[in-house]
Amino acid sequence: MDPPAWDTLRHRFDTAGRWMAVATAFSLVVSTALCTVTMVLFLAFWIASGHYREKLSQIQARPLALCSLALLTMLVIGVLYSVAPLPQALNTLRSYRELLYLPLLLTAFDDQKWQRRGYYAFLIAMLLILTLSYAKFLGWLPLGPPGQEYTVFKGRIAHSLLMAYTIYLGAQHFVQEPRRRWLWGLLIALGLVNLLFMISGRTGYLVFFALTILFMYQHWHWRGLLLSGLLVVGVAMFAYQTSDPFQKRMGQMMSDLLTQGQPGTLTAGGLRLEFYANTLSLIARHPWLGGGTGSFTPEYTRLVQEKNLYPTNNPHNEFLLITTQIGLVGLALLLLLGYRQWRLSYALRPEFIAAAQGLVVTLAVGSLFNSLLLDFTEGHFYACLTGIYYGSFNRK
Repeated sequence: MDPPAWDTLRHRFDTAGRWMAVATAFSLVVSTALCTVTMVLFLAFWIASGHYREKLSQIQARPLALCSLALLTMLVIGVLYSVAPLPQALNTLRSYRELLYLPLLLTAFDDQKWQRRGYYAFLIAMLLILTLSYAKFLGWLPLGPPGQEYTVFKGRIAHSLLMAYTIYLGAQHFVQEPRRRWLWGLLIALGLVNLLFMISGRTGYLVFFALTILFMYQHWHWRGLLLSGLLVVGVAMFAYQTSDPFQKRMGQMMSDLLTQGQPGTLTAGGLRLEFYANTLSLIARHPWLGGGTGSFTPEYTRLVQEKNLYPTNNPHNEFLLITTQIGLVGLALLLLLGYRQWRLSYALRPEFIAAAQGLVVTLAVGSLFNSLLLDFTEGHFYACLTGIYYGSFNRK
């Protein structure tokens, strides 16, 4: 094939790969299988499009890409000394593949045009979820299982977390676009009712409150920070008095904390605290490098047998899960990734600064109660939106 024809083909592969990245921003909300397909196609087109030297230069120029690859490299090294069987260690490593996707997605969204396409693909997918959730509420679609009647495509944890973040994005647009405030105000109102009155996801509630505080601080600084406390308390009290899902889930959390430690009691909140305490004991056995990638399940299984504990394959805390696998070194790399992401957000395009900071807060708060990087939807959500927001960073 002559050079001009080959260059044209590579350009088409490059364009197709970017469209697959945009499709991933949509599909991560809608379907795990579809998201897997779009990401595989994205990788295939990324490889086929060539220009590896230029792409490598782009990745090297992005601090977030280097931080993500450093954490992934530590997880790869962790496979070599893991106490887990090799297939289990590799399967766990595969669950952190979004740390590889992140640098590649940064190169796909290196242009403002593609950034906006990816961003609005995500918003359109969330609008679709919101519409279908209300269709269930109105009886136009069959309800989901008990406790998740109005969730669509995803479980209540992922649904509530994504909805809380979408409400935050809507609030930013409400402030920034005076001519379209009616549109964004409608999205905020429908999202709030969906989150607080239809979905029983405590992770989403807590993320929403954290993002509310962040939003108030971003626009009104310290005065907003003080007012945000009153706003959060007011919304929480109103929701507790008027929303059955909110009252049930938050009331259960408070009840679990109050009854924790009493003989004969076994509650969801109490189990979480037990998981945290036991995971800390595992970390204490090998604090610096951990037990290796994938080591949590076999180590915790042995602890369960020794002390007759309740079994789990996940401590429901990403910070603890990373630390027990690759030690304090891994935790430092994870915290460095979040810190650099926050600091670099101030150098982004103005329309993405607040969105990028909200993404950091969403992952930080959500990871206190779930292993979000390990989970498919939340992990791809983080990698894809990071790629969108920070894609054109080095062009400023």
